Amino acid sequence: MKEAILETLSYSDKLIISPDMDGFMTAALISRFNSSTVVGAYDKNILVLADGINPDECLFVDCDLNRYNLVSVGNHMRLQEDHMSKRSFNPNTHFGITKYSDKFPFATAFLISLATEIPTSPSDHQRMAFADSTLKNMENYSDNMRNWSTRMMHPAVSYIMDATDVESVYDEELRVTYPNQSFVSKRYGKDRYIQTLNDALKSEGIKHVPITHGKKYMADKVGINTVKRYMSDILSYAEVFGGEYSVTYDQEIDWK
Repeated sequence: MKEAILETLSYSDKLIISPDMDGFMTAALISRFNSSTVVGAYDKNILVLADGINPDECLFVDCDLNRYNLVSVGNHMRLQEDHMSKRSFNPNTHFGITKYSDKFPFATAFLISLATEIPTSPSDHQRMAFADSTLKNMENYSDNMRNWSTRMMHPAVSYIMDATDVESVYDEELRVTYPNQSFVSKRYGKDRYIQTLNDALKSEGIKHVPITHGKKYMADKVGINTVKRYMSDILSYAEVFGGEYSVTYDQEIDWK
């Protein structure tokens, strides 16, 4: 798994990230590893970019793209046969996971820390545990998390598996500081969305260039038959519940 992740990371040092805690934490880890820079963000509805950026030349981080020409690393549940680039990495497709209840239960940042083996601090572990509510997942998915932990020997994983009430207190403190996992809202207009994202990247110390423009895509929640039927029209998708998929179609809609 490490070699496959590192191969994906080698694709580009220009990152398009999910605009949430996992995307930010993953970007920070990759930047420490190879000095990569955030040049855009994608939240499954909205794609925003810096000037002069071609998404084909970037690595999508904490995203799972459904295009042969777009390379991504993410953790969302998807079908085994789709239009994902051969250079992309997803732990569920890598290990042939087909049941939603068996999907990868950690944040994407754990994949990066595992593969790169860069040093991580207690503060890193706390933020990674908060990302995608990974520590909270132990309440309902502990068996699956233990199964995956055997593939991922890393201090950040041990932090989750050996957590006590102390780690839970840290997690609750982060929930107060960051009441939402995302640093932006899909409800924002374009100007506010871009400004809020730039402010967050700066305040969180994420290496980036200013985001300047973007577009919004049509999205929906559908069943598996619709996903298969319209696969060639789907920019990205993820199973969000057993048999229910969040899809983004490659069709722009108005965004002011």
